[in-house]
Amino acid sequence: MSPAAELEAGRARPALYTGPLIAICAVGLLGFASNFVIQPILPVLVLEHGGDATLVGLVIAAFSFPSVALRPFMGRLVDEWSNRLVLAAGMLIIALAGIAYLVPSLLIIFAIRVIHGTAWAAFNTGGHSMLARLAPPERRGEASGTYNLMPGIAQMVMPAVGLMLLGALGTPAPFIACGLLGLAGLAIVAGGPLHGFQPMPVSGTRPASGLIEGGAFLPMLLELLFSLSFTLFLVFPPVFAASRGIPLEELTIYYPIYGGALVGVRALSGRFLDRAPRGLVVAAGSALAIAGLAVAAAADSVGVLTVGAAIYAAAAAFTSPTMMAMAIDRSDPRRLGAAMATYTLGFQLAIGAGAALWGVVIDAFSYPAPYLVAIGVQIVLLLVLFAYRSALGAPTMRTGG
Repeated sequence: MSPAAELEAGRARPALYTGPLIAICAVGLLGFASNFVIQPILPVLVLEHGGDATLVGLVIAAFSFPSVALRPFMGRLVDEWSNRLVLAAGMLIIALAGIAYLVPSLLIIFAIRVIHGTAWAAFNTGGHSMLARLAPPERRGEASGTYNLMPGIAQMVMPAVGLMLLGALGTPAPFIACGLLGLAGLAIVAGGPLHGFQPMPVSGTRPASGLIEGGAFLPMLLELLFSLSFTLFLVFPPVFAASRGIPLEELTIYYPIYGGALVGVRALSGRFLDRAPRGLVVAAGSALAIAGLAVAAAADSVGVLTVGAAIYAAAAAFTSPTMMAMAIDRSDPRRLGAAMATYTLGFQLAIGAGAALWGVVIDAFSYPAPYLVAIGVQIVLLLVLFAYRSALGAPTMRTGG
C-alpha cells in the first residue's frame, strides 16, 4: 500500500481509544476484578462449612438468578433513564456487597449473593451498553475485544490474589478488596471522563419498548451455549482438586495461566475480529472449546487440567467478543440498553445454570462426566450455527434508525 493510500485508510478509520472508552474499560476492569478476587474463596468457604459441590453450585446460582431476572429491566432504565447512573448504582452496591460478605453465615451469604447479583445486572448492562454506544460501527469487533480484555485480565490475576490474601491475612481480606475495587470503579463513573457522557442521538421514530431486543436474541443463545462450560474452569477447580486429593495451593498457578491465555489471545485477535464472518469465528471458537474440554476430561492432575483450561480460554478470547459485536450489529441502535441486556443474559444464564448443572453432575457421576456433557453442549452450538448460517455471515453495520 502506498503512503497516500495508508494515509487515506487512516483517515477513514475512526478513533477508538478515546478518553471515555478508556474510562469505561477501567470501570469494567475494576468491576470484574472485584468479582474474581472472591471467586475461588466462596467454594472454599462452602466446603469448609460442610457443603458439597451441589451447594457450591447453588451459592453461585443465587448470584445469577437476580442478575438474569432483572437485566431486561436494567436495559430499559439504560435506554429511557440514564446509562451512567445505572452503571454508578451497580458499582455502589457491588462495593457494599463485598464488605457485607464478612457476616459469617451461609444463609447471609445466600442473601448477599442475591443483592450482589442485582448490582451485577446494573453493572453489566450499563457497562456493555456504554461500550456499544462509544464504539465506532466500523470497529465494533475490536472495541468488544478490548472491553472483553478486562474480565480476562481480572481472571488472570485476581483469583490468585484472592487465594494469597486468604492465606496471608485470613478470610476478611479478599472481601474487603472486593469492596474497595467497587468503590474505585464508582469514583471513575462519578468523576472521570464518563461524568458528562451523553449517547449520540440516533435518527428515526421512537423504538419499541419491549424488554428483549430481538436482534440480540440469537447472539445471546450462542453465548449461553458456549459459556455453559465456563464455571467448570473457573468455579469448580477447587472441587476437582478435592476429588483428587490435590492440595489447594497447586491452583495458585492455574488461574494466571487460564487468564494469561485469555488475555494474550484476545489482545492479538482484537484487530482481526471485524474482518471475518461472525458465524465462522464463533464456529472456530466452539471447535477449539471442544478440544479444551476433551483435554480436561482426561485430566488427573492440575497440570493437565490447566492445559485444557488454557485451550478453552483461548477459544473464549475471540468467541465472546465476536458474539457481542454480532449483537450490536443486529440490534436497533436506539435500543442498545435492551440489546446489551438481552445479549449479556446469555453469559449470566450460563453461569447460573452451569454452576447448578455441573454441581449435580459432579456429585452424581464424578469426573470426567461434566466435561463430556459440556462437549455435547458445544456440538449443539455448532448445529445452531449451521441452522442459522445464512443470517450469520459478514458483519452488518446498523448505524441509524
